[in-house]
Amino acid sequence: MNRAAGIVGVAVLALSAAACAGGDAVDGRPQGMSGTSPTSATSPAPVRAKYTALPTCRQVTQRVTGLPPFRSGNEDPSVSDMLTGCEFQRIPDWPRVNLQVSAWRDEKSDISGPAGPGRGALKAREVYDVTSKPGADPADDGAAEDVEVGEEAKWLTPKDRGSCALIILDVNAVLILENKPADKPAPRSQECRGPLRELAKSFYDAVQTP
Repeated sequence: MNRAAGIVGVAVLALSAAACAGGDAVDGRPQGMSGTSPTSATSPAPVRAKYTALPTCRQVTQRVTGLPPFRSGNEDPSVSDMLTGCEFQRIPDWPRVNLQVSAWRDEKSDISGPAGPGRGALKAREVYDVTSKPGADPADDGAAEDVEVGEEAKWLTPKDRGSCALIILDVNAVLILENKPADKPAPRSQECRGPLRELAKSFYDAVQTP
């Protein structure tokens, strides 16, 4: 699988160096024995935000094919800094498909931390990881290894098991795709997850350009 390599948060790299050997004993070390310098830690540069704007639901509808008719949209963020959430359904029939992308800016601060490079990626990672915590609904249902967009992707299953969802992390954005078929098949079935696999690439491509 060829995912984009990403760094979210602060990674610590431990470096060790050998002291030069030779000459007489130094600090009690016999001749020829090398010493190890104290471990030092360095942090890579924070990952700058990739997404600075998002497309509207109208633009998503134009760019992603194979969807039911557009039903409603939400572009008013509450938890994130930017949001585009679009619902597609042929009323009163099914299936219902929800496509949502949320993103966080580097230059915005909030109660959890200051503005600065890496802030957006950190916030996106926190949201992506929360689905793996005990009691989450929908909950982490395993890596989506055959979805080759973004940095990471995993399946989500709600407690009522009436739908299936795919969540994708990509730098400072989180994409969520949900499928609720008419006959409520098993959330892990091809009937439920198959359409999301097909939509993942086109939806990901659609949000690259606002």
